[in-house]
Amino acid sequence: MDTRSDDAHGLDPGRIQDLLDRDAIRHIQIRYAWSLDNHRWGALKEIFLPDAVADFRGERFEGLEAIAAKCASSLEPLDGAQHFNGSHWAQVDGDKAIAGCYFVATKYVADTPGGDTYSVHGKYIDQMVRTPDGWRIAHRQLEPTFTDGNPQVEAIAQARWAARQATS
Repeated sequence: MDTRSDDAHGLDPGRIQDLLDRDAIRHIQIRYAWSLDNHRWGALKEIFLPDAVADFRGERFEGLEAIAAKCASSLEPLDGAQHFNGSHWAQVDGDKAIAGCYFVATKYVADTPGGDTYSVHGKYIDQMVRTPDGWRIAHRQLEPTFTDGNPQVEAIAQARWAARQATS
């Protein structure tokens, strides 16, 4: 018994490449969330170009080192964080793509008066470039939709970071 679809005989190589590209781009977006939650700042070189630009909530960071430093300063002082993303999309045009996904980023600081969590909900819009090492983000725009929880969580984290920097 032949279980193949009739469509299997007419696979379009261009369509297959498009699917592979979109899956690779989605993987980059997922790897970003994993890198943040696990404080793997070195893994960001597999996600961003060295001269990438990131616009995060009204702040602009130019270059991979500046992006990694911003991520570290936002997340290392927390007691925990978790990033979820989904509803991925990508429009591939040769070696360039515009891609995006929705996200929920939750920050946690234990015993914070008023609540231990603060979440940002929104979307990322990425300008991507195909490199010899795979797809990389050239520009990431974070567009917040709304926040939820206790903003004091971020304030405490920033105070912790400032104290850490003052003693190092």
